[in-house]
Amino acid sequence: MTSVTADHVKALRDAQDPAAHKAFVPLLILFVMSLGLILTWARIVAVWQTGSIHDPDDAMRLEQVRALLAGQNWFDMTVYRLDPPGGVFMHWSRVVDIPLAILIKAFGLVLPVEEAERLTRIVFPLLLQVALYAAIARLAKNLLGRDAIMPAIFMVLLSGIAFGQFQPGRIDHHAPQIVLLAFMLGGLVEAVKARRMLPGAIAGGLAALSLAISLENMPFIFMLWSLAGGLWLWQGRAMRFVMAGFALGLLIGLPLCFLATVGPARWLLSVPDAFSFGQLIAGMAGASVCLALAFLPERFDLLPVRLILALAGAAAALGLVALFGPGALREPFAGLDPLVRDVWLSNVHEAWSFLRLSRQEPETAAIFMLPLVLGLAGSLAAACVEKGPLRLQWMLVSATILIGVLMSLWLVRVLSSVGPIAPLGGVWAVMKLNTWLMQSGRRKAALWSFALLLPFASIPWALAIGSAETDTKKASENCHATAAFEAFKALPSGLILAPIDSGSHLLAFTSHSVLAAPYHRNNHGNVLALKAFLAPPDESRAIVMASGANYVAICPDFGETKILGERKPQSLSANLSAGDVPDWLVPIPAPHTPYRIFAVRP
Repeated sequence: MTSVTADHVKALRDAQDPAAHKAFVPLLILFVMSLGLILTWARIVAVWQTGSIHDPDDAMRLEQVRALLAGQNWFDMTVYRLDPPGGVFMHWSRVVDIPLAILIKAFGLVLPVEEAERLTRIVFPLLLQVALYAAIARLAKNLLGRDAIMPAIFMVLLSGIAFGQFQPGRIDHHAPQIVLLAFMLGGLVEAVKARRMLPGAIAGGLAALSLAISLENMPFIFMLWSLAGGLWLWQGRAMRFVMAGFALGLLIGLPLCFLATVGPARWLLSVPDAFSFGQLIAGMAGASVCLALAFLPERFDLLPVRLILALAGAAAALGLVALFGPGALREPFAGLDPLVRDVWLSNVHEAWSFLRLSRQEPETAAIFMLPLVLGLAGSLAAACVEKGPLRLQWMLVSATILIGVLMSLWLVRVLSSVGPIAPLGGVWAVMKLNTWLMQSGRRKAALWSFALLLPFASIPWALAIGSAETDTKKASENCHATAAFEAFKALPSGLILAPIDSGSHLLAFTSHSVLAAPYHRNNHGNVLALKAFLAPPDESRAIVMASGANYVAICPDFGETKILGERKPQSLSANLSAGDVPDWLVPIPAPHTPYRIFAVRP
């Protein structure tokens, strides 16, 4: 008698109703998206009704898309209204601008431009949410089977994506990078499972696209690439398709992305904070070495030989970068002025280390880190318990989460990159427990076992621990509110000396130019603004006059303004916050705004 396993039952069920099976994942994603819309409805309304911009990067992205639509050169990433007249060449690319520009143009066929922009800022993160859910569904299916898709997708919702990088209004590059990371990991997992090059090649191509957007995924790309090479080192020809596929994708994708995003005038320039010649050399050289090693003659397929050749190839690739693109090897903020680093960068919340976050906001640190640590534990357990290719797949997942946790010790923002991936370890653990309970006849306990997934996501921890909104954060939101910039619109266009953190919003909401904005490449303008605000009023006048600023503006509630006042109690910033205005500044009536605005007397 032939035994009927659970897999046979699933296959029979799918064969009986294939249409229902194909529709299941899209319908599930639609349902979860609907829940997310309900939870973030207030935010959607705020974006639609007032044009609210939560983050400076979203404001700057909108400004760059507007410039592209107005005819600015594709390769010209200069923000000309930032520290004019030369402007600032940004470290971003046009990749994310493409879908935003298309959406604005499409919605603009039936809506005014302002409403088309607002609708784009609502729709774009929702589309990215759909893509992320699809990527996690694919991962869950390959790792755990179809029954894991539903809990995995719900865990993505509970990870808080709709309140973080994917919230309505966000149009920056962080969410696209998270989606690309999930698909990259899924491609390598599928390559190991199916023993084919194509999924790995697609993952390599996505890695090239990710680098063209920004370098924030570089640690994950390097780790995934290293693991693909490590599998080949460990198992030889049996795993060469994983390494070869990823290398082939890079070899094709890197030059295409380079030519599509880097202008000819910058082809030989190597920089540490954006995709440039140095990163291209490293990727192309490394990919060429990996592709060659993957097809070594069988007689050389010995572990010592593989190890020696791999080390020699890595050294050769590194040597090429050091020789022809040494700028790519520097620290991204190497050229940042010490004053800007001390006053601005060290106080950017996303740039904090996890250790600093845990000291200053322990509840927030726990909400972010606990689900990741538990998910990492579950993934490592899966890598230990499972056998064969499945063990290797879980090793890839575990390494991705581990890199995220380790990188967060340096930069807490990285936690959001692996937040949707980490719960997969919890899904594995709970499904193992569920199977055991079902086999033991404890059906009711098996049903309730899915409640054990809650600790593997951030929202349940947030509800349990609670995280009070700090006064500083509330004040910053007031200074970034749409209404706060209405007073500036009534003024003749000019150059504004204002806090660094208000620069992007001033560009997005007004026609003025600004000296300072929260970007490390704006060294000159940011240094000038800080020196002007830190100097005593008499000394500050010469700095302001030399800058050509027409207006000076401060928001006393900004953390940045308070820091300046605390450091130099007799500074221009402290005096203006206290209402002590020097005679070379003329107060401008500005009701309904937390800003204090002054015209510079000629």
